Amino acid sequence: MADTAVTISKLRVTPLLNPEKYGGFNYRARVLHTDIAFGAGATDTVTLTLGSTPGKWQVSHALVNVTTAFAGTGAMTVQVGTTAQAAAFVAATTILAAAPIGVAGNAVASFANSTAQTATLIKAVFTNATSGSPSALSAGVLDIYLRINDLVTLAR
Repeated sequence: MADTAVTISKLRVTPLLNPEKYGGFNYRARVLHTDIAFGAGATDTVTLTLGSTPGKWQVSHALVNVTTAFAGTGAMTVQVGTTAQAAAFVAATTILAAAPIGVAGNAVASFANSTAQTATLIKAVFTNATSGSPSALSAGVLDIYLRINDLVTLAR
């Protein structure tokens, strides 16, 4: 099993403006199948760095919305979290069907309730589990939504 580390294009990471804050989210990252089409092994992973948190932070809500099902492999999951805890926000769930994914696979936006006193990287880990490989992906789009609270700013 090999892991490929990639950083998402800043053009697809969007701070959400007030009218766009659907469900209380203030962060969105759009992931295309071409962003994670690396690795040729049947159990390879791709770790996609999405950005970083503020110095003192809380993520209170998390949601992954698969708008176009991923295709070209036998089994592919996503989990969203941090460098220290890969599934802190969203547990590993299949992305082979178009559907919203919340914490622990719930199909609703859910409370992630993760906090820390130091900045960390936000990561999405894509895992291929059976036949095919991440490099064989031929379709797929998903959006990762988070509510990231800067606790220093909130305390003012």
